[in-house]
Amino acid sequence: MQVGDLVRTIVGWSYKTWTGVVVELETTSKGDEWANVLWTEASTTDGQIFWQPTSKLELINAAR
Repeated sequence: MQVGDLVRTIVGWSYKTWTGVVVELETTSKGDEWANVLWTEASTTDGQIFWQPTSKLELINAAR
């Protein structure tokens, strides 16, 4: 996964599928990778851009 990729949440993780674009990636000291994603709609608690573990995301279309 890289910045600019189009992603969506994995079905079953949430009550609905969210679609967005990766704007930043970060790896924790434990080796977990997180993506800061610009979502197509805002969350009532997190707004429109928020961090997600990449393990909970599915790549729809890779950036070129």
